[in-house]
Amino acid sequence: MRLCSCGFANPDDAMRCAACGGALSHESAGDTLLLEDVRSGEVVRIPAPGGILGRAGDFSPDLFSPRVSGVHAVVAVDSEGRWTIEHTGRNASAVERGGVWSDLRCGAPQPLFGGEMLKLADMVFRVQVGTQAAVADGAAVESDAQDAPAETAWSVRCPVCGTEYAVEGPEGRVAACTFCKDPLDARQIARVAARAMSGR
Repeated sequence: MRLCSCGFANPDDAMRCAACGGALSHESAGDTLLLEDVRSGEVVRIPAPGGILGRAGDFSPDLFSPRVSGVHAVVAVDSEGRWTIEHTGRNASAVERGGVWSDLRCGAPQPLFGGEMLKLADMVFRVQVGTQAAVADGAAVESDAQDAPAETAWSVRCPVCGTEYAVEGPEGRVAACTFCKDPLDARQIARVAARAMSGR
């Protein structure tokens, strides 16, 4: 799977993103993680290889509220651009995928694909994954997408891990999620109906 800067998971052979229509580069699709505070709109930019989030962390420590621990979470990226987050703080953390909030636990890294909501203590962030170039050119990409003719793109989102797959139309299905390690979890996506992607 190749992750687009918009967070959509595309097949390995895709040249353009099925969700936003943006060109997919051959470099790692996820070398930058962006966390946008939903209240203030401020963005925490986390380049690869990641680091510590919190009031004593590596990225925008002054942005975090007093309820966020000094070392609240650790984010990391692997060689394929897949991000993970691991809770290390005292106050609760959770991630929302497909409308379901799941608590983050110490010692159990969870994947971040983009498109999720992340709660660190009393703060909520919108998660985006992209390349440094895509993040820098984000405004240009958005304006190009708005000028393009509107086509309906369809996708199916895994109810377990939140990975989104492009499908051909409203009847499209995915037999198994390639990101879920447990075979039973991987087959849960087969019951999910396709949905129209909102325009970006």
